[in-house]
Amino acid sequence: MAASREHEIVRYQLGWKVFDYAKIKSGLNDLGRRGWEAVGTMLPTIGTNGTPDIVILLERAVPER
Repeated sequence: MAASREHEIVRYQLGWKVFDYAKIKSGLNDLGRRGWEAVGTMLPTIGTNGTPDIVILLERAVPER
């Protein structure tokens, strides 16, 4: 039987005319250490303040209990 998977969505907002790529990299590395893997993106989306956002789709195996 295939392992169960769970999913997460992470959104990064545009800063002052630029994305904080160091923050994005750090956040994704932290999630990777917890077993999350980026499996897709949606670019761009329009956030609540009318600016483009980066949306990253994540997936990991459900930890067995």
